Amino acid sequence: MAWLQPLDADNIRVDAWDAWTATALPGVPDAVRLNTVAGRPAYHFRADGKLASAWADTGQPLRVTPAVVAGAASDAVADVGVVEMASIELDQWTFGPLKVHRPLQKVVMDDEAGSVLYVSGRTGELVRDTTRSERAWNWAGSVIHWIYFTPLRTHGEPWRQVVMWTSGVAFALALSGMVLGIQRLRLKRRYAGGRRSPYRGSAAWHHWLGLTAGTVTLTWLFSGWLSVTPFDWLASPGITAQDRLAFAGGPLDRADLSVPVAHLLGSEKHMLELEWRRVGGRLYLGALGREGRSLLDARTGVSVGVLAQDALVRAVQAMRPGIPLQAEMLTTADGYYYSHHRDAKFPVLRARFDLPDATTFYVDPASGQLVGHADRNSMWNRWLFNAVHQFDFAQVIRTRPVWDVTVIALLLAGSTLTVTGLVLGWRRLRKG
Repeated sequence: MAWLQPLDADNIRVDAWDAWTATALPGVPDAVRLNTVAGRPAYHFRADGKLASAWADTGQPLRVTPAVVAGAASDAVADVGVVEMASIELDQWTFGPLKVHRPLQKVVMDDEAGSVLYVSGRTGELVRDTTRSERAWNWAGSVIHWIYFTPLRTHGEPWRQVVMWTSGVAFALALSGMVLGIQRLRLKRRYAGGRRSPYRGSAAWHHWLGLTAGTVTLTWLFSGWLSVTPFDWLASPGITAQDRLAFAGGPLDRADLSVPVAHLLGSEKHMLELEWRRVGGRLYLGALGREGRSLLDARTGVSVGVLAQDALVRAVQAMRPGIPLQAEMLTTADGYYYSHHRDAKFPVLRARFDLPDATTFYVDPASGQLVGHADRNSMWNRWLFNAVHQFDFAQVIRTRPVWDVTVIALLLAGSTLTVTGLVLGWRRLRKG
């Protein structure tokens, strides 16, 4: 939001349909957005997983030139010089959703934070920024944690196999240590001096930590192993493209893209972005302003507040025609839609179909978007992975700073267990 400049209605002289036609792509787009790029309004289209853009003032296809890149960078870091600008396919910080924006324009800024910006080679939008501090902490944390090294992460399936098998081996190693630790434990016939463990010093620390923190280590390794859906176990389709199309009530058409948005914006000076959005066959515009997001009637430009429950239910029903469903509006979290490392919006409509896999969808009535999905497999995964690995199994634990204190204490115990194990291993190696 901080990067975007307000839309200037006076400069929007071409409707979305004419801009789409200028891209020379076939059919109709799956998604349309309008925002400001390098000081000019631009339409952005997604079709068949690809992006294309056109200027809203001239209708010409948007070409990502050095001037566009410099303009996008200056929107984020004003009054700062550019050290270097280069076209890249990917680097350590541009995996995941930025794939559709390749090639990316990498811009190194001359500021104290050591900012590096990434501009989409498809839309001219600023799509990611990093600072020197963020990169350093990520090297120390997530890169090591997920084995996110660029040469390996570039190849999705080999990376997945490495994560799956290394965590599997680590689980087997920890389990064998637990078995040995239990075998060496004496509760009745104690060792000399009444000790329950035969070890002293760091070996004793390792023994006792292995019997206590080792349990958490096992569950943490097992749940981490599940994060890459080994052997497609507990795999879930999530919200599919077919689901979204059915919920929308069909694809966008020429009439939708011919809406006179410049007229709808009028004298608005705070609107940052508009997104074409269908719900149950009716067109709305998702609006992003400095104060947040809202949903506008595409015919009048008036905010609709929240969509009526019956309209949302009809849109959801189209996703599984003829299947009975139970729908209710939630104002608080349930077991599968809640805030933890994300901001869950409320109220939310929960619609559960009467199917063997208990397919459930969550819909935000304020934005008219599908925001959550659950089925039998994802429900199991929620408790076996999210609950155990991220400690989000209860609201009392998720509450900050309770969650922080709990996780840090467990991490310290696990770290001590690991260090004592390394010390013992090193001593054994030195003895030959």
